[in-house]
Amino acid sequence: MNRWRALLGLLIAGNLGLLAWGFGGSGGNIKTIESPGLRAEWVSVERPWQEAVEVVRTPAPVAPKINLKQGQAQLDSAIETASKQVFDDPKNNQECLVWGPLLQSESARVQDSLANWGGETDRLERQVPVGYVVYLPQDMVNSGVGIEQLSGKGITDMFYITTPGPLQGTISLGLFRDEDRANIQKDELARRGVEGVQIRERLGPVRVFFELRGTPAQLDSMRAIFNLNRKGELKPCES
Repeated sequence: MNRWRALLGLLIAGNLGLLAWGFGGSGGNIKTIESPGLRAEWVSVERPWQEAVEVVRTPAPVAPKINLKQGQAQLDSAIETASKQVFDDPKNNQECLVWGPLLQSESARVQDSLANWGGETDRLERQVPVGYVVYLPQDMVNSGVGIEQLSGKGITDMFYITTPGPLQGTISLGLFRDEDRANIQKDELARRGVEGVQIRERLGPVRVFFELRGTPAQLDSMRAIFNLNRKGELKPCES
């Protein structure tokens, strides 16, 4: 028992000796930490909300000065320029010719000849007069004036018009190519006691016309084209 106590004492003494050597065996100098640690004031922290902000103010725009005389001069100049453009408009110098009447078969050839012409072309279709008819209106016929009454006055050239149209129900008293001849017939009927006689154009089948507009030079070239395709007539437009 005494032997175990002696052994325990030796172990304790040895440990104490090692501890003393650890503090003093290296020359007795004990290293100490002199740094006070990481201080908050050493760390640079950006705080933009604490910095002064330079405010740049944009100057208010200055209203332009209005020069009434200069503005009026500009207006007068604009009006003069616009007027000059109107007077210089090439369309103001255009002339007009009509080519026709043409049959449908003829119009196709003429239209092909106008394909490269530089002016303006309008294709029109209308019935043209082929003469004049002297007739007794329908209201006169309905009132009782008929073929028998007219025959008693020595009139022989007459017939009822039954073709649908504006003359249906009337009595024809003569067909004429010339308006003067139609007026002579009307006067002769009046001399024979036939009153209320009228004259009307006789319209033929539909014909084709080309209305041509262009400068004098363009119309000169059109006349040259017409001389190579003499169908119908080429004459000035009716005003």
